[in-house]
Amino acid sequence: MSFYGTVYRKAIFPFYSKYIKKSNVHSEFTDAKQRLNWSIKDLQEFQWKRLEKLLHHCWNNVPYYRTVWEKSGIKDISEIESLADFERLPILTKQDVNDNYDQLIPESARGKNIKKATGGSTGQPFRFELDELSNDARQAIMWRGYGWLHAGIGAKSFFLWGDNVGKVSLLRKIKEVLYHRFYNRKMVSTFDMNIGHMDKYVQEINSYSPETIVSYVNPLYEVAKHINRTQSKVHSPKSLLTGAEPLYEYQRAEIEQAFKSKVYNTYGCREFMLIAAECIQQKGLHINIDHLVVETLDENNKNIESDAGDIVITDLMNYGMPLIRYVNGDRATLSDVSCACGNPLPMIEKVNGRKLDVIKTASGQIIPGELFPHLFKEFEGLIKFQVKQSHIESLDISLVTDEQFNNNDLVIIENEINKYSKKELSIKLHMVDDIPLTSSGKYRVTISEL
Repeated sequence: MSFYGTVYRKAIFPFYSKYIKKSNVHSEFTDAKQRLNWSIKDLQEFQWKRLEKLLHHCWNNVPYYRTVWEKSGIKDISEIESLADFERLPILTKQDVNDNYDQLIPESARGKNIKKATGGSTGQPFRFELDELSNDARQAIMWRGYGWLHAGIGAKSFFLWGDNVGKVSLLRKIKEVLYHRFYNRKMVSTFDMNIGHMDKYVQEINSYSPETIVSYVNPLYEVAKHINRTQSKVHSPKSLLTGAEPLYEYQRAEIEQAFKSKVYNTYGCREFMLIAAECIQQKGLHINIDHLVVETLDENNKNIESDAGDIVITDLMNYGMPLIRYVNGDRATLSDVSCACGNPLPMIEKVNGRKLDVIKTASGQIIPGELFPHLFKEFEGLIKFQVKQSHIESLDISLVTDEQFNNNDLVIIENEINKYSKKELSIKLHMVDDIPLTSSGKYRVTISEL
């Protein structure tokens, strides 16, 4: 680790967290890291105590849960005495949250929560809230997971990630650059990636010489293919972390060949941040069960193991807007195998989640599917969306909207996409009543038939 990185991790970050930000991130991180020395039994007992406390809070303070739990036959929350009993509680969908938003927020948290939005990789923009301590705790869990992959607090990091959409002021740009420099990282947008300009990304990486690279899967894969094809010289970091979409073994092999470094997959979503992460063994992802309860369900909403199921998550720390048995729209296969690395956290064998297809133009522009959820989350009147490319010169976008959506929103959407496609795509916006499910019962946000 660099001199600045070491000083930042040992002195600057603890001081900044406690005295400047007045947050609990560093203390939560210290506690979370210490829990990796526990046994799996101790972790499970800790998880249950946190869950039990949260359930009592919801029963007494969150109107929605009291109502639906009673309707499901629960006469008193004290009936839920184990994780097996916990499976009796109804699942929570995005639609449930949208329809009962106010009833999911305790009176004591109203007006105090942090408000968040996600574009919704299922094609349905989603808004939620969380309290300050929950926000601190999830950051701490992220730093812990990144830490065992050489990308923790203070590590010099290069992010191939998303960027702001819409017009951003010069002052805000300067603030963001300084903010990321303080955290010892550099952010490079993938939303305007062009296959003809891959050398630019290689040069950026070489110039910065990061200890780790964090990226969406497909953009990093495209850069790696360019490096291998052209035999370009590129800086080799200690590790590469991927996220936001499934990582396939052929992609891992291509990236590792290009950078001469190991690729580690992570799994998370905006509602919970880091859910699980690989370790040096690369044989599955460790689940943060001290922060979350992660289940997989079959088509009858029954818990399933050793086979792919719908992921259902409970955030043990969010008392501002508790998400209990929340269906996030992804699929995974859980594992009962202990990892040889010594990390006691249990494993996800494989994330079988959706892949956001890449949109392309005739000149070689590459627009990652992640752009569209990132863009569409800004429009409150947009209920669902789907982006489909059947021809290299055009893009069909289906939109389900309500009365808050207006014609000016259509103009903004077209202008934003034109910015990243260099106006090479004929954009066709279709106002529809609904968007059909796939044969697997899911929505696909982006579909490329090229």
